[in-house]
Amino acid sequence: MRRKSAMHLCLIGGLILLATQLILLILLVYPRDQRDETFPLEDIITFINITSSLHLPVIMVDSAVLEHHANQKRRIHEPCVLCRAKHPVTFLLLYRRENPFDEFMLQLRNVNFQISIFFNIDPPELPADIPNDSPICYFIKRKTVIHLVLLHEREGNYWWYGSLNNDPRADSKLKGLGMSFYSLQAMKTEGALDKFETEHVSLDGISMLVPKDVPQYLREAAGSKFVECGLNRAREFQRIHGKNSTYETTKFSHRAWKLLSRAKTILDKLGIRFWISSGTCLGYFRQCSIISHSKDVDIGVFITDYSEKIISEFISHGFTLKHWFGKINDSLELSFLSGDIKLDIFFFYEEEEWMWNGGTQAKTGTCSTRFTLCWTEFLELKVRVPCETRAYIEANYGPDWFTPVIEWDWKSSPPNVQLNGLWPVEEWPHVIQVYN
Repeated sequence: MRRKSAMHLCLIGGLILLATQLILLILLVYPRDQRDETFPLEDIITFINITSSLHLPVIMVDSAVLEHHANQKRRIHEPCVLCRAKHPVTFLLLYRRENPFDEFMLQLRNVNFQISIFFNIDPPELPADIPNDSPICYFIKRKTVIHLVLLHEREGNYWWYGSLNNDPRADSKLKGLGMSFYSLQAMKTEGALDKFETEHVSLDGISMLVPKDVPQYLREAAGSKFVECGLNRAREFQRIHGKNSTYETTKFSHRAWKLLSRAKTILDKLGIRFWISSGTCLGYFRQCSIISHSKDVDIGVFITDYSEKIISEFISHGFTLKHWFGKINDSLELSFLSGDIKLDIFFFYEEEEWMWNGGTQAKTGTCSTRFTLCWTEFLELKVRVPCETRAYIEANYGPDWFTPVIEWDWKSSPPNVQLNGLWPVEEWPHVIQVYN
């Protein structure tokens, strides 16, 4: 009898465990979103109705909402997409001076929204084409908070948005809304976005605009951080060292810009991230221009982004392959010619604390601490630079980087060059390929 009782207890326990697992599985597959009944959809509806009546084409870009909207496109049912929104809910609007912002604020206040406007009053570097009193964004609050980010069109044919910290009263304005800088989910710092298409969709029965290619937008938004070229530093450099504006240097600068623009077109088409590197990055950081005596253009690419299509695409666009140094897994460097101007592509390898790229004479390499990538505008081109630009420049050019050096030897001049050994003689035909 005891044995039968024990078996019965085991059977009952097993059934209870099985039932518990089934309930958990159902909750995972069909989650009940407790926010469905409490999320203030009426705030979003009122906001959209007002912007629509004033012909302000606001774009929903909340990442959680867009991800769940994309899931719906894949036939994954979501009972309340907008309920997934982060706090605050983020929208974009292309800034136009003729936009009826006064009427917009009046209508919002008439339905009890609290409004706080942030301005680009005190940026670290003043953009040449953005007035320093331009509005950056609106925070609009009733039951929920709506973050309306204003996009400004820049000369490089992209959209820019400002940092909240460019407004000296940012902290007090956020506190007035019951928020802090650290509680914000998106678009707190300066950023840049390629222009994108939108489409009208219905989210929870509300018609609104969203990016047409949601995955592409989310990828771009995740890496949209922007840094401005230091115009004050460039003016100081010119005051101390003068400006070389001979016909030859002006011609070289223009041709180097064209080469960089063509390289950007090719690599953007291939989906390969790159940044301006070495001497080109020094010219950007120090002078906001091309170094006239450099005679080449330098860019960096992570080796993880290497593609066999790089060489064929450059050749098909009129470049000539000048040399291939190194191996794909060790110290790769490619050089192309356009006329008599050289484009050097340095491939960077990542380790735990360091990033390094190789340079082949015997076998050398340069190291720097790890860096992240930001967008910038360089000669009206939207390109990437290391976000930690000054540290990157000092690693490559030392503490005297502000002083021009006409005679520069890449094998010995940089402070971070390290001899890394010799390529075995039997590998020379593969790791040192020079073309006429």
